[in-house]
Amino acid sequence: MSVREIVEAALTDPDPAGPVRRRAISALRARGDSESFTLARRLCAAESAAERLLGVHIMADLSAFRLRSLPILRYLAVGDDDPGVRHAALTSAGQLDGLGRQILGH
Repeated sequence: MSVREIVEAALTDPDPAGPVRRRAISALRARGDSESFTLARRLCAAESAAERLLGVHIMADLSAFRLRSLPILRYLAVGDDDPGVRHAALTSAGQLDGLGRQILGH
């Protein structure tokens, strides 16, 4: 399956913590490649909160890209209009080696 197909499958699950999304995120984590990160970054800029949330969850599992993820997560944590996306961005940053404190500037 391509990265795009994996993401499209994940978006069919209406539950952000649902089994289809979890499997998709696990598949992308196993790939751990720049294509997965690039698509996650694009999702974080999507119009849909569901897509932004998926992008955040993917970034949380791509630890190889944690330093590139931090500015994106910072932006979403303080600027997104959806409280679920803001919460996920803070939580994801915390998963990336305790970088959540840096998002808040502490």
